[in-house]
Amino acid sequence: LLLTLIFCLSFTTEKKRAFTIFMIGDSTMANKNLTGGNPERGWGQMLPVFFSANIKIDNHAVNGRSTKSFIDEGRWEQVLQKINPGDYVFIQFGHNDQKPDTERHTEPGSTYDANLQRFVSETRAKGGIPVLFTSIIRRHFNEEGTLIDTHGAYLDATRKGASVIKVPLIDLNRPTHDWVMEVGDAPTRADLLWARAQTLPCRPE
Repeated sequence: LLLTLIFCLSFTTEKKRAFTIFMIGDSTMANKNLTGGNPERGWGQMLPVFFSANIKIDNHAVNGRSTKSFIDEGRWEQVLQKINPGDYVFIQFGHNDQKPDTERHTEPGSTYDANLQRFVSETRAKGGIPVLFTSIIRRHFNEEGTLIDTHGAYLDATRKGASVIKVPLIDLNRPTHDWVMEVGDAPTRADLLWARAQTLPCRPE
C-alpha cells in the first residue's frame, strides 16, 4: 500500500509541480543521528530515495512523542504554519499515546481520536492532504512463538477514524505483523537491531 501511494503521488502533478510531504509521528518514522555507525533508521528517513528532487520530504517525527506531546510542545503548530495547498501530511502515532505518563497518554475512542481529527481538519483547512498510518508492530513474541499485538484499541481508533472522516489510510501494522510472523522470532532480531556488545560504536554496551 505504501509503495502504491508513493507511485501515485509521483504522478499526481501536472508539469512536475513541486509539493512537500510533511511527516509527523514517533521514533518509528523519525530521522536518526548516524554518528558512530548507528544502523537505526526511521521509515520516514528512507522515504526521500523514492521521490524525484522536486518532491520535498519534511520529516518532523521525533522519538517518544504522542499525539498529545507533539501538540503540547508546539511541534504541530510549526508544521501547520508551513503547509501549502497540495502538500501532504503523513500522520503516524500510537506507540507513545499508550504510555501512562500524563505528558503523553491519550485514550483511544476519546483524546487520541480527537487529536488525530485535529491534525486532519487543520491540514485540510490549509489545503493540505492528510494521510493516516497505523503503528508498525513491536516485535513481542510469547513463549509459543506467536507475535503479540501491543497496540490494541489505538489501531482500531486509527482505522475507524480514517473511515469516519474519510481520510486515506495506510495500514502499516498489518504488513509488518505478517512479515515478522512469517520470518519468525529469532531471525527478526537482527532486522530489528539486536546486536552483540562492543560491535556498534554508537551503542558499545
